[in-house]
Amino acid sequence: MAKALPIMEIDGPWLRLHRAEPDVLASLLSSAERDAVLRRLGLPTDPAREWIPRSSGKDGGRFAEPNGPGSLYLGGDLNTCLAEVIHHHSLWCAASLGTPPGTRAVLRQLVFQVSGALADATRERSNVHAPSNYSPSWAYGRKVRALGLDGVHFRSVRQAGGLCLALFEERALTFSRVEFGAVVLEWNGTNSTRLA
Repeated sequence: MAKALPIMEIDGPWLRLHRAEPDVLASLLSSAERDAVLRRLGLPTDPAREWIPRSSGKDGGRFAEPNGPGSLYLGGDLNTCLAEVIHHHSLWCAASLGTPPGTRAVLRQLVFQVSGALADATRERSNVHAPSNYSPSWAYGRKVRALGLDGVHFRSVRQAGGLCLALFEERALTFSRVEFGAVVLEWNGTNSTRLA
């Protein structure tokens, strides 16, 4: 008999470091502000913003298989988000041949209100927290999706004591605000570090 997944209710703020690109900044307008801009441009008003990508892309993520349904990853605090993003930014820069040292990424800290039922993988011992082998966590993510849960609550692999969420359903997510200021990462040819 298959072991039941532990489920927990999440209700509170969670963070994301998101690239500060023009389309992202425009998406941070209130719906009324966005509609006013679109009307001035003669464009149809946009329905509610979707934060969870439809596809996980060719690389996937910890709980989202390559080219499968997407997920949105959030952290419980800024240090956890930073540790996770620095790790992945370093991997992407290293994999992109020719990324020159000094290449920078500017990120904004976004705050989301999360309210939903998530699988609690924090005490899971089946390698869902393996640093580089995502196969066990992909299988776990399939189980969570099959149960119709909103996502997974799990331990950060990059920040000791940090907690993360992998959200699968928009219904559990509301954008709250963008924090003042930015986080700047710089690739030095070997890894990424925080400048500001």
